[in-house]
Amino acid sequence: MRTRPILFVLVLTACGSDSGAGGPGGEICGNGVDDDGDGFFDCADQDCWSDAACADITSDATTSDATADTSDDTSGGPSTSFPDTTGADTTGLPDVSGTCDPCSDLGQIKGRVCAPSAQVFVNDADVVVSGTGCDGEPFAISTTSGHDGSYWLLDVPCGTHELSITKGSFSAYYSIPVGGGEITDVTGAANKLCLQASRTRIASLQGTWDDLAGLMRQLGFEVDVYIEESHVDPHAAGTIVELLSDQALLDSYDILLANCGAENGWMPQDHPELMAAVKEFVLRGGSLYMSDYAWVYGEWAFPTAVEWANDDDPAGMGHTDTSPQLIDSGTHSRATIADGTLAQLLGKTTMDIVFDQGPQIAPESVGPGTFAHIVGDISVPFKVDVKDAPLALSYRPAATAGRVIYTNFHNDAQATSDILTILNYLVFTL
Repeated sequence: MRTRPILFVLVLTACGSDSGAGGPGGEICGNGVDDDGDGFFDCADQDCWSDAACADITSDATTSDATADTSDDTSGGPSTSFPDTTGADTTGLPDVSGTCDPCSDLGQIKGRVCAPSAQVFVNDADVVVSGTGCDGEPFAISTTSGHDGSYWLLDVPCGTHELSITKGSFSAYYSIPVGGGEITDVTGAANKLCLQASRTRIASLQGTWDDLAGLMRQLGFEVDVYIEESHVDPHAAGTIVELLSDQALLDSYDILLANCGAENGWMPQDHPELMAAVKEFVLRGGSLYMSDYAWVYGEWAFPTAVEWANDDDPAGMGHTDTSPQLIDSGTHSRATIADGTLAQLLGKTTMDIVFDQGPQIAPESVGPGTFAHIVGDISVPFKVDVKDAPLALSYRPAATAGRVIYTNFHNDAQATSDILTILNYLVFTL
């Protein structure tokens, strides 16, 4: 596994002017730089939500424009998005078998970044077309996909070139023809250029109360599932202990999914000697997604990233009198979407979350460098009362490390359309 930077890019029209104001967390709003190193910048960083330049984002997500601002980048194409044409009958890609003059015959590429399933679009992906241009000189033109996955590359020399799409742990590479004076349209169902499942290796630690492997398979990815030692499953890649005992095997994956819970007593606190491997995996560039009870993986590895209600000691997990298992089934939380991009995707800045598989974990606050994508009040009489608890959060513990994501709601019983939108979005930040 190679280490790689995880890039999050959001340029909104509300953030177009460089106000130079500083957010409370050290982020300078509007300068296009991730000043506090949390993986987000400008209006995508919650530190800037109080800044005037981001006011219309925080007040009304449904009216702000999430299309990439390319006014200073002629390679980015128009700053207005185009309609959804994924189901349209396209006329095919340009024929560039004849001669063309890459110095004068320029074309365009119009597309949408999608999951391998071709059903979910991916924002903030880096899209680059590169090849041989005028006078045989190499060229590269780049842009970033908008909140709806759309991108538009202008002034591309005619010919057949390479198109690369990357977003964190995910990538795709295609050979693409560009005709002079023509638009190579790859938004249609017949010729979508999606992220390629084979380029991302994913391992899932089987749990009882969630199915993150199922979520990834719905997106079109292949997942190796590791089970408890006591289970017999001919389709499993191996046991959880085998995976976490073999650092080289673990490092061969790009993403590790830690599901909520486990049967027959297997929980991470039963094998504390294996937790160092998870920490090394993340620090070497692997990304970790933790669901609810799997909070212990992150707490062992990076204990300052999140504060939990009640006792932070992972050894207390399973003992409701000491652990953060405090959210009863049926508890409601009125949540605020504190992530500008996610608010755009949902078309709202608030939502209701119902915890229906309690007792679920109660996070209390985030530590330095940790980003709260969604916050909400948690109140259970005589047990817990937390204001603005981080219900979905992420952090990158070092500059070359992978990203760690935690959610205390699930993708199975709690899988409303909003929850699935949130989870799909978070997956592509890994």
